Amino acid sequence: MSSLSNSTTDIEIRQPELWNLILRLGETAVKFILYNEEEENSLISRELPLESPEVDYLKALENCIYDNPVLIQDYKRVVVSVCSRHFVVLPADLTGEDDMNDIMSCMYAGDAGEYCLSDLVDGENSVAFTMPRGVMSFLQRTFNMSLIVSHLVPLCRYAAGKSEKSGISKMFVHLYDNCMDMCIFRKGELLMTNTFQYRNVEETAYYMLSAWQHFGLNAEDDELQLSADKSERDAVTPILRKYVSYVMPIMFPSSAMRIGRDAIKAPFDLILLSQCVL
Repeated sequence: MSSLSNSTTDIEIRQPELWNLILRLGETAVKFILYNEEEENSLISRELPLESPEVDYLKALENCIYDNPVLIQDYKRVVVSVCSRHFVVLPADLTGEDDMNDIMSCMYAGDAGEYCLSDLVDGENSVAFTMPRGVMSFLQRTFNMSLIVSHLVPLCRYAAGKSEKSGISKMFVHLYDNCMDMCIFRKGELLMTNTFQYRNVEETAYYMLSAWQHFGLNAEDDELQLSADKSERDAVTPILRKYVSYVMPIMFPSSAMRIGRDAIKAPFDLILLSQCVL
């Protein structure tokens, strides 16, 4: 047991085999949603802090999960999104384990973690990423038949669907916890995806506009779609609109409202996983 109090004692899941569990493993917290597709407004969303950085990450994660036994019931499906600073997007012809090992060991020779590979855009790209050693085996033995994906998967899957039949280029950006996930599609093809850390609104605008210019997006015709807290969105949108004509909020999946009226308050990436992966 850890020194952190259990914050899920009020959650009682009957017939867990009907429920889905989606988690995001961050550096300082685990966020999760639980929902039953057959039950309207069943959505439960929580954030569980991890112990201090002085504690080994694997040990902190184990403590967090075991302190909240509601997470380790026999659920219908489990998806785990892993936030990793070290990742490489791979084309369709480089999806073998040997390819992954060679590329990751070359790119991140100093990272002693384990490598994992997940589909990014179906049939087109995958993403290789690292996680602390021991975490993968812990997830595999703790969660029944879990799917482990990169934190970039939710936005890229959503954006791919919204860009598939479009004749223009589109940039999609999700801001959360002082991080920015970004991807750009041109006529349904992924041009780039990356994650940036930022300190203020000026940095968010700088990263977006730099990528916009680098990949040759058209300021008059192409779109920049943004997901963020209202305060952040209101702060950065006027800056972006000085240079980009079409800056708009990312459309929240209407299908997600069925699982909970408060779905819009849950972590956006986890909601996207519920709609675009499961």
